[in-house]
Amino acid sequence: MIVSYLFRPASVGSSPTVRRRGYNHGKELIDMQSNGKTMRLGAMTASAILLMLAVCIVPVSADNDVFTDNNQTYAAVSNNAGARFDIFGNDTYYFNFTKPTGGLNAIHITDSPSSLNGAVYTGQSASGTLYISDTSTDTQYHDDVILLFAVPAEASYSNLNLLVNASGYQWAPTGDGSKPVLDGGYYHDLTLSETFVSADFRPGTSAWRPAPLDDYPIYYGQDMGVNEQFKIMLIDLYTGSVNQTGLVDSGTVKVDYCLTGYDEGVAYFDAYAWNNQSAQAQGISWTNRIIGTGSSGWAISI
Repeated sequence: MIVSYLFRPASVGSSPTVRRRGYNHGKELIDMQSNGKTMRLGAMTASAILLMLAVCIVPVSADNDVFTDNNQTYAAVSNNAGARFDIFGNDTYYFNFTKPTGGLNAIHITDSPSSLNGAVYTGQSASGTLYISDTSTDTQYHDDVILLFAVPAEASYSNLNLLVNASGYQWAPTGDGSKPVLDGGYYHDLTLSETFVSADFRPGTSAWRPAPLDDYPIYYGQDMGVNEQFKIMLIDLYTGSVNQTGLVDSGTVKVDYCLTGYDEGVAYFDAYAWNNQSAQAQGISWTNRIIGTGSSGWAISI
């Protein structure tokens, strides 16, 4: 198994500042200076202040977060073969939602390629088939699709096995960002067939996932005020999505899954899309909406 950690590749140039969650609640070292000399407090006064700080300030660490931020951040996939487009050499993808609320209308999760807008599917079985559809009108395609899988952090998942078989279209990204011209020769019955285990979950836990909005839910109806934590993995499906109904499965990505060794509880799927070139630049800039009208998602109940 390739071990990849969530960090900004040192080889990449400057990127937008990453805001680590909980940082502002951390303990700050305050130097009080006057004319270049440190002001000295009396022993009793200093002890009282330190005691007050120790009691009142409880640092909140972000070291256990799966993601460093909801946007403009890097995250690694859990595939044995790594990322399909390993731009940074460490199997990570860059989340780059360039619009405040953009990227939530193009990618959907559905139970049929004839229903491209999808829906919120709850109470799904431990094995089944879902499709990731593309209704984008600007790019009309996405070079690669990534699946997010999550289970509650307190669940018994140590013996979990998730078999994922994916099928869809593969192509080399076009040099100018234009929609690829596809025919049957680009379709693959099996772009991925891999079993993922508990060790493939990313380090840490999270109550939210990357999106253009802060604190974006894992599943539809999630109460973000409860701070429900999840173990999360990202799975590169090694195939793209196309908004073109004349193609196999209407250009969707087909995902057959089978979850075993996880006997009770819930699990969730979300989807992301990556483009090599677009108006949003290179990166993951699209995900399924999970709040309000147009939402789609997949919830397993066992």
